[in-house]
Amino acid sequence: MTTRMSAARALTLSVAAAAAALAFAASVAEPVTEVIVEAPKITHTGDRAPPLGTPIDIASIRYRVSYGDLNLATPAGAKTLEERVNDAARQACKQLEASLPPNAITPVREAPCVKTAVDGAMRQVREAVAAAGKPTAK
Repeated sequence: MTTRMSAARALTLSVAAAAAALAFAASVAEPVTEVIVEAPKITHTGDRAPPLGTPIDIASIRYRVSYGDLNLATPAGAKTLEERVNDAARQACKQLEASLPPNAITPVREAPCVKTAVDGAMRQVREAVAAAGKPTAK
């Protein structure tokens, strides 16, 4: 009886391991279809000298911008993604500002915040657009 249970347990473990391997392979094979837009981190060094005055992250907001529905090989698709990134950057900066207390150490200025968030995401946009323009391997 113990042999039968051991064989059943081994079979169950083998099936579970195979399912996990297939799930991992499927997740690795899927192309990335999103860009991360991050509002700049708000930091505070305090009134102390380093190392105690090392900057401390107080707040950060990230948005994921999907482009799986766009054809980035076309100018219209690339422009739509850029617009989505700009919208997400504005929303992230507003949310970041709203999350800080009224007497925040470093106030969030929307224009520089949005520019920094957009600039950070545009590298990902350029990579995605360049990859979309390449022929797919068959």
